[in-house]
Amino acid sequence: MEINWVEIGIQLVGLLGAVAGALALQCNRHSRTLLLKMTEEGLFGIQYLLLGGITGFALNMVGILRNLIFTYLGKKNNQKALKYARWILAVVFAGIGFWRWEGTISILIIFAKVLSTCAYGTTNMKKMRPMLGVTSICWIVYNAYIGSIFGVVSDSANLLSCLISIVRYDILKQQEKPKA
Repeated sequence: MEINWVEIGIQLVGLLGAVAGALALQCNRHSRTLLLKMTEEGLFGIQYLLLGGITGFALNMVGILRNLIFTYLGKKNNQKALKYARWILAVVFAGIGFWRWEGTISILIIFAKVLSTCAYGTTNMKKMRPMLGVTSICWIVYNAYIGSIFGVVSDSANLLSCLISIVRYDILKQQEKPKA
């Protein structure tokens, strides 16, 4: 049995993306979360391209731009601009997703990118985490379809990370607050 070093290399790109993605959801700051998500999206975008997943590649590259815009607007605390950027970027994701159509599987990742755009377009981490959990489920299916082993692992870890951070920040921290 021969070792396919190219395939191993492609999967290792996904492993690096998985590490960045798992770390991203353990951040409690919007800008740090988005920086690590940009790293994750860039690495998985490259992996999707190498695996033939053109829609996943295209949407992840636009995702990096989205996260840069949202990081900037989040630091400026410009909620009105964030609102408009969410809508514009959601339309851009849908348009690119349909343009780079790979079949019905594309609907799943278009939905995931539009939902994650809503998530990243808010600086409210309590609202962001559940939406990202749903997007992780969509990406698990796409990754299994495209053959990204570490994509499946990553988004499974992201889903688990979302659940942990919801418990850690949204449930347990809420219980610690003294009642007035």
